[in-house]
Amino acid sequence: MKKRHGLAGLVVALALAGPARAEGKQITWTASNSPPFMMTEGEERNTGIFDRIRRLLSERMTGYTHSTLVVPFPRILASLKSGEEWCFVGGVKTPEREGFAVFSRPVAMFNPLRIVVRAADRARFAALGELSLRDLLTDHRSLRTSVLRNRAIAPAVDALFRQHPPGQIHSEFGEAFRMLLNDRLDYLVEYSSSMIYFARQLGQPGAFVGLPFAEGPETVFAR
Repeated sequence: MKKRHGLAGLVVALALAGPARAEGKQITWTASNSPPFMMTEGEERNTGIFDRIRRLLSERMTGYTHSTLVVPFPRILASLKSGEEWCFVGGVKTPEREGFAVFSRPVAMFNPLRIVVRAADRARFAALGELSLRDLLTDHRSLRTSVLRNRAIAPAVDALFRQHPPGQIHSEFGEAFRMLLNDRLDYLVEYSSSMIYFARQLGQPGAFVGLPFAEGPETVFAR
């Protein structure tokens, strides 16, 4: 996604049309550590699907100078709101964000969204019956969760978190999974691919399980 001025709207159009030429122009791409979609650290650096999309776009837009700025995701959103001329691969379009950013056509899909819990707690959550995020946030307030600051997940999920804010907010994806593993949270709303990745990164494959829930969308598009 991109602020309305300058290069807004060029990204996907130029990727499809072929190399672009605009001598003297610069694009600042932003990246945050959100494995497995975007990798900014370690041996897997720049190997996430969004990293590869960013690299493809940069290669096609040959007339531009490209730079990548690694910052936490909440700062990316705050900076776009304040008028920074930044581009970001992986944004979820929402009505609120369309007030300060322009979005491309979809470039990838997030799938599926789950209630993520420790494997040892699976029976505890199964005993609740068919899971509903609304019920967890209202009837089971003692169960602890957290959301990434300024994140958009899916319309129904975002609306529930606005109506019933969780007790905690985190700034990095890995932070939330460490809190879950260490029994500082009871569940997260996350994607299965992220759950599998962070369980391995924490040295405990199989530590988490993902459970379907009533408000979980079939597909969320990244732009």
